[in-house]
Amino acid sequence: MDFFQWDDGLSVGNRMIDRDHLELLTLVNELHAASEQGLGDQIIVKTLQTLFAYTQEHFQREELLMEHIHYPELEQHRAQHQKLIAQVVLLQDAMTRGRGEVASSTAELLRYWLIHHIKRTDKKLALAIAAAGLAEL
Repeated sequence: MDFFQWDDGLSVGNRMIDRDHLELLTLVNELHAASEQGLGDQIIVKTLQTLFAYTQEHFQREELLMEHIHYPELEQHRAQHQKLIAQVVLLQDAMTRGRGEVASSTAELLRYWLIHHIKRTDKKLALAIAAAGLAEL
């Protein structure tokens, strides 16, 4: 069984955002599995880098959408994204210094953060996107 499982409660009803979230969930599972299997710091660092890069791409897509629809909560949403990025940068830095247990902590943080962010913040954004007539992205 995967560490982080998708369920309908994580769907925001927007194909692009849901697709991104599913990819993030998959990458979090890969990071957790690499850590649990003791695959070595190089593999874990590479997996973490891939996850970090995709997270930044996803946040950028969301923020462009928010700008496009003049989303009133853009700055608060962006601040949440920036806070997570800052946390992951610190964890990534610790990981590159050879602290292998960081991968498991990072997976835990991301699972917790994604569940709460998706259910509270991104669902609200998806409703605004749909109201702006862009639901089919």
